[in-house]
Amino acid sequence: MEKMGVSKQKVVLFLPKPRKHTYDNSLPLGLLKLASMIDRKKYDIKLISAGPDRDYKAEIVEESKDAVCVAAGIITGYPILEAVDIVKRIRKVSPNVPVVWGGWHTSLFPQDTLESGYADIVVKGQGERAFSEVVDALAEKKTLRGLPGISFRDKNGKIVHNPPREFEDVNNFPPMPFDLINFEDYITDYDGMRAVSYVASQGCPFACTFCSNATIFKQRWSAISNDKILNDWKFFAEKGVEMILVCDDNFMVNEKKVNDFCKRLIALKLPLKWSKANGRVRRFLSFNDDTWKLIKKSGCTDIEIGAESGLQSTLDYINKQLNVDEIVNFIEKARQYKLPVVSNWLLGIPTKNFKGATQEQIETCLDEEWEAMLVALDRCYGKHKDYEEIRVCAYYPYPGNQLYDFACEIGFKPPKDLEDWGRLHTIPWFSDERKERIKMLLYFIFPYARDGYLQRHSKYMIPLHIIFHYTAMLRWKYHFFGFPLDYKLYRALTNLRMRLTGKTATDHE
Repeated sequence: MEKMGVSKQKVVLFLPKPRKHTYDNSLPLGLLKLASMIDRKKYDIKLISAGPDRDYKAEIVEESKDAVCVAAGIITGYPILEAVDIVKRIRKVSPNVPVVWGGWHTSLFPQDTLESGYADIVVKGQGERAFSEVVDALAEKKTLRGLPGISFRDKNGKIVHNPPREFEDVNNFPPMPFDLINFEDYITDYDGMRAVSYVASQGCPFACTFCSNATIFKQRWSAISNDKILNDWKFFAEKGVEMILVCDDNFMVNEKKVNDFCKRLIALKLPLKWSKANGRVRRFLSFNDDTWKLIKKSGCTDIEIGAESGLQSTLDYINKQLNVDEIVNFIEKARQYKLPVVSNWLLGIPTKNFKGATQEQIETCLDEEWEAMLVALDRCYGKHKDYEEIRVCAYYPYPGNQLYDFACEIGFKPPKDLEDWGRLHTIPWFSDERKERIKMLLYFIFPYARDGYLQRHSKYMIPLHIIFHYTAMLRWKYHFFGFPLDYKLYRALTNLRMRLTGKTATDHE
């Protein structure tokens, strides 16, 4: 019980909007994990994220008054611009409140972030313990020098980079304090089910050359214990959640842990399903049949992999530790257990063949990469289009890995400052025409070709759906993407529907 006359000091945590025109009502897991380490006997925590029915910027500015600090979780892209705007507003009202930034972007760019003037302190890498120590130091007016895992601007404006912090077992941290939020605000609709997102681990033990995970977490991986995961999931079930969307970078690392988790989840008989459980293809293939059966029996509806490329030379180049045959074998294995797959593919990966090549030669490489992906997908889904989802995206150079350095070497111009990283940039070797072809796959061909699509949409515009289904099937079969009249009609109807419902095209894309 709080003592009479003793008031708590305030700590404000906020999560910027992910995109200009849309909101993300996923659970703010990163902020909740930071909050878990803050002593609530001493501090009043205000956790604020964007939502369609709240002026969250005004809330943040108001709560910043007399706060120990205001902290934001930042990823690269539009959230940077959103956070910059919020900090500008805070500075007008509370010019002396310290602003702390953490997250992937600031972990890779602490110097640029601090030079921008929009952050006073940067937490790098794993932030739970580091941030709690920053809060205590600020509240007690102690020096930040020597606190591992942070960078900051001192009173003279000089930027100081403290030593890195050792990666810590995530089980050292308390459970997430879900009572800090209105839980109902963060329940999403997933195929008609009440769903929430969840992350059960940090890091990744692998070192793909296009990924920055190894730079930030030093190829370390730590998973929340099954006890703690199941306690969280029991809480979700009590709140009426029906589906857990697992958002780990790599959930299926340890077969023994997965096996135990599934057995215990089955024994609890919770009215829950779970989805998007991510793992490496080769690791999945090493699982014994009992583990596969348990995954299915425990309520897992689909599993996710990073296939990345249909070219073996590219898979070797990015250190994926995978071959194309294994991708095909994995899809068939998952099919045996009626577990649809979410597969992720990258196009526009700059290989060694790009160096010194003409644009025409690069275009040939990109055509080969495109065709190899389609051929691999033909091998996986030639007879049965029973995937959960196929995701394709254009590679964008992101720092902290070998491929980024090579991309810069062959012509990629990195954003020049913090705010520039908040805007999307063109990739010199990947044309808008190729990006549009990816959209055609993502939003038209893959959805309409998928098994059961017509049955799921039989109540709406049946003749048009039938036409779209068969044109999508034909385009996939013959790898033909010219004269996209069907796709343009689909886009026009989609945009019309979005205008009528008050959404924008970016909500769809």
